[in-house]
Amino acid sequence: MNKLRKLLPALALVLGASLAMAMNVPNFGSERTATKIFTPDPSQPNGFREVTQIVNQGEYECDESSMDCLVEFSNDDPATGVPNVLSEGDFIEL
Repeated sequence: MNKLRKLLPALALVLGASLAMAMNVPNFGSERTATKIFTPDPSQPNGFREVTQIVNQGEYECDESSMDCLVEFSNDDPATGVPNVLSEGDFIEL
């Protein structure tokens, strides 16, 4: 019993270190998979228009409103992808 009592601090240290390492494992699935940027457009069949080139050239602005201005989808497909709002406002092409 005394041997076990003497080992308890060492066992607690090993357990604590193991838990600390387990909590700090990087999330390997968090890399960005979306490559296209969309803006809501009711005239499109899926409700979104691709504006990747316009955004990359900086020829746009998002005015102040609570609407979604720029959106990306997890699989670059507005019909089936999970949306991620990049910025809010109304999309205005310059």
